[in-house]
This record gives sequence, structure tokens and C-alpha cells, in this order.
Amino acid sequence: MATNYVVELTEEAEKVYARLHEEALECLKRGDFANSKVTAFNMVEEVLDRIIPHDPFNPSRALTGTLSNIFRIKKGRMRVCYIGSSRDKRIIILYISDTLRKEGDINDPYSVFSRMVLSGRFDMISSLKSSACASGKSS
Repeated sequence: MATNYVVELTEEAEKVYARLHEEALECLKRGDFANSKVTAFNMVEEVLDRIIPHDPFNPSRALTGTLSNIFRIKKGRMRVCYIGSSRDKRIIILYISDTLRKEGDINDPYSVFSRMVLSGRFDMISSLKSSACASGKSS
């Protein structure tokens, strides 16, 4: 039985999605269907349209520490971080990163994302945090 979730993007995630989409379209217009930019956009599309909505609260996707109750998908070099509510059937994509992961580096996707979360950039996290916690147990 499929569960339908509404997937929304924050302004931050929307900017990255739009950039990836535009880069992929440029390649496709040139007939460069195998370009890595097309592949990257297709990976994000698959994550947003199929992977996350299919099993959004899988415990293996849960982040820990200061990012607890936030989930992430790793696909290639792509990182997509999100939070959601099974009660509201709602997923919010907080962050999309297509940069290489280098633990400890200031530009490591998780370091950048952690700073954004701790700075209060995603105000919807607090309102969904209790739902996401419950969702992880009941999905």
C-alpha cells in the first residue's frame, strides 16, 4: 500500500534544485545526454519523487546528535536532508548538496548543513520535530 506524501522544498533546496535543473537542460539541448549534470539532476529527481516518499522515515536514514530527527539520503555525491510528518503526510526537503563530502572540512555538506540548522535558518524544524520523532516510530 503506497502512502502519498507531499514533498516541499525550502528556499535553499529550491535554489539548488533549480540550478541542477537548468544545468541538465542545457546539456540536453546540446544532445549531451550522458553528461554528469544530467545524471546529477536525475538522481535528485529520483530521490525526491520515488525514494523519499516510498520510505521517508527509515531509521537507517536518520541523522544523529544536533541533527537528530532529520533524515538524509546519500546517492552518489548527492546529499538530500529532510524532515517530515507521517501524521500530516508532509516531507520538507531542507538541503540538497552536490559537493564532495570531506569529513572535518569546513565545506563538508554535513558541516554546512549543521551550521544552517543551528543558526535557525530552518524555522519549520521545531514545528515538525515532534511529528518527525513520532513518525520515525510509526511509519
